[in-house]
Amino acid sequence: MCDEIQIPIKQSKTVNPTTKIVFLGLEIDTIKLEIRLPDEKLAKIRSSIIQALNSKKLTLRQLQSLIGLLNYACTVVSPGRAFLRRVIDLTIGLTKPFYVRRLTQEAKADLHAWSVFLEHFNGKAVLLSDKWESSDSLNLFTDASNLGFGGVFQNKWFYGKWDASWSTVHITIKELFPIVLAIELFANDMANSKVNFYSDNLAVVHIINNQTSKDKLIMRLVRRLVISVLQNNLFFRARHIPGIQNVAADMLSRLQISKFKQLYPHMDQDPTPVQQPLTI
Repeated sequence: MCDEIQIPIKQSKTVNPTTKIVFLGLEIDTIKLEIRLPDEKLAKIRSSIIQALNSKKLTLRQLQSLIGLLNYACTVVSPGRAFLRRVIDLTIGLTKPFYVRRLTQEAKADLHAWSVFLEHFNGKAVLLSDKWESSDSLNLFTDASNLGFGGVFQNKWFYGKWDASWSTVHITIKELFPIVLAIELFANDMANSKVNFYSDNLAVVHIINNQTSKDKLIMRLVRRLVISVLQNNLFFRARHIPGIQNVAADMLSRLQISKFKQLYPHMDQDPTPVQQPLTI
């Protein structure tokens, strides 16, 4: 057909109808609904991680090459993004390709985590529909104020009051904390499910969906979130909800427990207990 209408094609980049195709360096399988890293690329990434872990120092060029490979792998191994920031931070201040930087224990820990991810996922990810129907996904609503935090999941709910050590903590961290805590509290109910995390904080929504931030405390929470997600086989997305619609979680965060129970009598009689002290 292309010959008949005189459209030039490149034979080396043309394939017949197929259920598997390599596109932008990634193998797409429409039967298994998987996207995979090619074997040779997977081997190269593993080799680069091992080489880095066996080295005390790396040049800027070596760090950039490693970061490039891991960033590429994040297309498939999405949890890995949370474990890339501390490796990226090693390049700060290095202005010449041959300048060297000693690997920190934190960066090594992240590279070890990457080894686990590649072993666990084997460079594969499941293709999910962009549209999550309410009938096949679960919803978590959380909120935080300067007084406390709270969340609602199905008929379960929890809340807590910030102690003095949290008085100077940024509100973004306070808003992210109850989401991470909720995954740990309701892990058994969320396992093997799609979960929508609803927050009225746009920054938190962005951080969760991208799984990265320049703030070290936020990244500590993000890594904690990712580990819980992996352990319970969750698929998640953060979604923004206007504060005026996040009424139940807002009441809990303001410690208005009596009012919450009056307006939501169908919820569990007692809250899910939160272990103290609160730690990031």
